[in-house]
Amino acid sequence: MIRSIRHFLLISLLISITIASSITAIGNYVLDRQVVQPYLDEQLIKLITFLEILSSSSNVATTEKRLMGEFNLSSKAKMGDLLYQVWDAQQKIILYSPNSTTLSLFTMPLGFSDKSINGNQWRAYAKMDRLGNKIIVAEPLEIRNKLADDIAHNNGYILLISYPIFGILIWIIVGLALQSITRVTNEISNRASTYLEPVKTDNLPIEIKPLVIELNQLFIHLKLAFERNKRFASDAAHELRTPLAALKTQAQVALKSNNKVEQYDALKKVVQGVDRSSHVVAQLLTLSRLSQEEQLNDINPIDIHKLAAEMIAYLVPTALEKNIEVELAPPPPKTIVLGNDVALGILIRNVVDNAMRYTPPHGEVKILILNKNKHVIFRVADTGPGIPPELRERVFERFYRIPGTATQGSGLGLAIVHQITELHHATIELSTPENGEGLQFDVIFPAVCNPS
Repeated sequence: MIRSIRHFLLISLLISITIASSITAIGNYVLDRQVVQPYLDEQLIKLITFLEILSSSSNVATTEKRLMGEFNLSSKAKMGDLLYQVWDAQQKIILYSPNSTTLSLFTMPLGFSDKSINGNQWRAYAKMDRLGNKIIVAEPLEIRNKLADDIAHNNGYILLISYPIFGILIWIIVGLALQSITRVTNEISNRASTYLEPVKTDNLPIEIKPLVIELNQLFIHLKLAFERNKRFASDAAHELRTPLAALKTQAQVALKSNNKVEQYDALKKVVQGVDRSSHVVAQLLTLSRLSQEEQLNDINPIDIHKLAAEMIAYLVPTALEKNIEVELAPPPPKTIVLGNDVALGILIRNVVDNAMRYTPPHGEVKILILNKNKHVIFRVADTGPGIPPELRERVFERFYRIPGTATQGSGLGLAIVHQITELHHATIELSTPENGEGLQFDVIFPAVCNPS
């Protein structure tokens, strides 16, 4: 578990630098023969060239001194570790370094070779010049190995010296990079518990911005949920205050009256009030669970005609009480929509129940499922009073009821229907039926899912 991003990055980057530097040092050491060795071999070739000029000169001693002076190659200084000999065609030595007087390099093969001389390893190079002289030069391998070791040691020293600098720079850079997280953390920690406004995303790194955006979405959902719960409590108090007062009044009438008829009427009104209150509570709970900002779960292809038949079956007793004729027309082909069966069931029940409530006794409620222009239309037509065109938008407001309406209701049924249609990306159209009587209620579902 990462307890600190700063510490994690500091340690990880220092370890990475160590590994990279170690690989570089090892690589330099291994590649020494491919980079440094050819360069040093080139120096031996140049020395051979100098010696070739000396061996072809008429006055070897004078020419040797002049060339050594020009190239600053003093025999006692820079050439002290080198061996060189020049042999003529008669195998007679004509030129040699002071430190090779007791050695014979004549048997050295032509070209480059590694030889052991007096117990030490030497890198040698031999060449025949145009006069037939054999020129041999040799350099101790110990010098080359020491050069490679010095390079490796110097790399190690540089790494050790730079470690504190790397650590300080990484600490500062990581701290600057984490300032945005610190700012967001401070902003959230200093908030009141009821302040759920989104966090500002200005000047945030692209790596942090998705996290803050998702956090803002959570704040939005929480804010809407709190508002919905607050609204539910307010709505419940508003809607239940009057029914409860009426229930108390009727109960008091029943207690004070000695007339059984009056008691019966009072208790009957109590039961009706309880039914109305239960209906209001049920509608409020349904509306509180439906939220436009949330996504529906369990979306499946649903046969809306079959679902309508099931919902209408629950409402048949209400239709029988009012002697209302309820007709579900035969379905057309392909009556499948995408949606949540529970939510669509609530929609169908509320629309049909609303039509039955406002249809007078011996009236008619007709339900049709249409397939038109690649849309499935759920239509309910009744023979009630209808809704004036100027009020057809307002009837979907919470608790709104058309003035002068005598039918009992909570004013929440159509608000719930409107919420469900929005969750299903459907639309509602209200109109007058062709016979000019009542109301035609259409719910138009897009994106028809054809059964396979």
